[in-house]
Amino acid sequence: MENYISIKKIEDELDFVKLAITTKNIDSKSKEDLINTFNKDDFNLDNLTSNIQIHSDIVNIVNEENIGCKKEGDALITNLREVPLLVFTADCVPIAIIDKKNKAIGAVHAGWRGTYSKIVKNTIDLMKKEYNTNPDDLICVIGPSIGPCCYEVSKDLVEKFNTILTNMEETFYIIKEEKYYLDLWSINEYILKTCGVKVKNIINLNICTSCNSDKFHSYRVHEKTNKRIGLMLQVK
Repeated sequence: MENYISIKKIEDELDFVKLAITTKNIDSKSKEDLINTFNKDDFNLDNLTSNIQIHSDIVNIVNEENIGCKKEGDALITNLREVPLLVFTADCVPIAIIDKKNKAIGAVHAGWRGTYSKIVKNTIDLMKKEYNTNPDDLICVIGPSIGPCCYEVSKDLVEKFNTILTNMEETFYIIKEEKYYLDLWSINEYILKTCGVKVKNIINLNICTSCNSDKFHSYRVHEKTNKRIGLMLQVK
């Protein structure tokens, strides 16, 4: 098994960014693991920037003055070259947002709380403000995370989502044997589409971390593991 996966569409069509999603072979919270996996031509780890993740809707801007600084929040945006953005997940949804026209990027950590508070919309809205981003120009990647096949939740949580998704065309949960399973993928896809992102530019890897716990860290399967998948995104 490789230490990370890459996305063919991104590599083939966008020569100004590098995107990697780490596997179970490494712990993305370990700087040493990242240094042993990636060289300077891949990512400039001297400028690596991540958040203190708190399951919020907070999006932080990375500029020349705060490269490498850790703030509370769950998404990051930048247009700086050679400044890798890193979000940590282990069942929650990692989302990469790439503005191919203005060469700006966003990295999002969306658990159910972040998804409910539409953190991916907040990220795009801030990119519009800071970088003049047009959603037509965005390519978005939904990375490995727990899927609707495995994400059992309470009926109360499903009903909580019902309050903000009443006009959603797709079903955002399934019921199996009187148990409710939430589909964070379809919800985040829906939010991206309502932001104006083209359907053809939403790349959902459809990789469930629970089903594929031999390849990716899973908080539920691996007994509340402290190890994390890393989605790392950089403007070259």
